[in-house]
Amino acid sequence: MSLLVALACGEDRVIKANPPGFRQDVFQQEAASRIDTLWVIDNSASMEPHQAELAASLTRFMQLFDRGLVDYRIAVTTTDVIRDKGELIGNPPIVTPTLADPVAAFQRNVRVGTGGKGHEQAFEAARIAIEREKARANEALAERAACLIVCPAASQSCRRDCESRYAPEFMRPEAHLYLVFVSDEEEQSFGEVRYFQRLFEGALGVGNEDAVSVATICGDVPAPACQAEPGTRYVALAQATGGLVASICDATFERHLERLALDAAGLKRKFTLSRPPDPETLALEIHYRCDTAPEQMSRCETETRACDGMTPEHPGIICVPPMGEPNGWTYEPSTNGLLFHGD
Repeated sequence: MSLLVALACGEDRVIKANPPGFRQDVFQQEAASRIDTLWVIDNSASMEPHQAELAASLTRFMQLFDRGLVDYRIAVTTTDVIRDKGELIGNPPIVTPTLADPVAAFQRNVRVGTGGKGHEQAFEAARIAIEREKARANEALAERAACLIVCPAASQSCRRDCESRYAPEFMRPEAHLYLVFVSDEEEQSFGEVRYFQRLFEGALGVGNEDAVSVATICGDVPAPACQAEPGTRYVALAQATGGLVASICDATFERHLERLALDAAGLKRKFTLSRPPDPETLALEIHYRCDTAPEQMSRCETETRACDGMTPEHPGIICVPPMGEPNGWTYEPSTNGLLFHGD
């Protein structure tokens, strides 16, 4: 059996070749093109080392966003709704790919301090922030519509100017919403977890529930391995929305942030096969676009290029990745799935 997995983003084409006696599964890896990410970070007295580790581990998160060519907006608020009231923290408060150093800006913003109240209301802070940013986005869209009305019909420059001048900064139309909660104590907002699940999943409007994801880095449930409280409500919300759960007790967050970035960008790490294969003959190829950067191919065991005379979008680079960890793939008989590790 041979398996082709198309890992390039966008409208890549997969060249199928089915030798006699072989069965072939083909998968297309797609990334969300626009993502608005809201981080709600605990700013109580015990969080200084966790904020420091979060900041130190963010480079990998941003690398994966950049690799996926994601048009991202990243904002941060705190769990203290009394003092900060869901306002976005930092200067600038929204990190974008156009900043001179997005990683440094993000690292500054996640260091939200430790002077916050010990009554962590992360869900409520997210609710307030989302509602405020939706109102700001709707105001910008209304101003854009008014601007477009007065544009001459044939003036594309006028239309582009309106669209640029009145572009929503966050909660953008057609953008996915990704919420990340980071805390070493239990979530204490008023209201059941199910209430906040419905609220967050409905943030982008009816029919867009699947475009909202929730993840958390919190105390393990039921018993954390460090001086943290079990994050029961955080875990319940993340699991209810199919999101990722990571432990705040771990010495480093880099692996967690790698998983978060891939999940946020919609990049799958696991592919379920149509039927159980013969592990002895299982083979895998990854087809990349011809314009893929060479450094992205560094983990390939072998690499074949058929890009002469082809367009940049043509999937003419064929990579055979290594089998096994830490930067290869493994087959899981229990789930009949292929799992990719590391880079």
